[in-house]
Amino acid sequence: MSYIQIQDDDVRKTFNLAAQRLVNTEPLAADLERVLVSQSLQNFQANGRPKWAGLSPATLAIYSKRGIKPQGILQISGALRDSVQGDHDVDSVTIGAGSGASAAYAAIHMFGGQAGRGHKVKISARPYLPFLNGFLQPEAETAVSFVASHYLSKLFD
Repeated sequence: MSYIQIQDDDVRKTFNLAAQRLVNTEPLAADLERVLVSQSLQNFQANGRPKWAGLSPATLAIYSKRGIKPQGILQISGALRDSVQGDHDVDSVTIGAGSGASAAYAAIHMFGGQAGRGHKVKISARPYLPFLNGFLQPEAETAVSFVASHYLSKLFD
């Protein structure tokens, strides 16, 4: 069997210090929480990344009758955008939107599905959180990788 033995005390000290610093990953989790919330807000700003499906003719007709000028998808009141929040602990980061009565509204826009009376209206998915089907969107993946790499590089300072 082959192995490598490090004889350099400075290298050994550096790796030991990095290992000690890696014990508390809460600062990394806090940074990742902020990144994921920011990526969600950027999705609203860009009307989706990739672009969300447009409003249906029926929705546009309702808006017209009510005198509402569409400023963007999911941005009439800003309540859904404003409900995006994150949380973290030492081992994990979570992000979500909507709570209580608005939870169903948040979910139908994130994942799409049938809505309205009798669930007769098809709502297109408009993923505003920075993931879909268990994968980060490319912009979020880049941001998360950057933050994680920066955190790991600081372990060796």
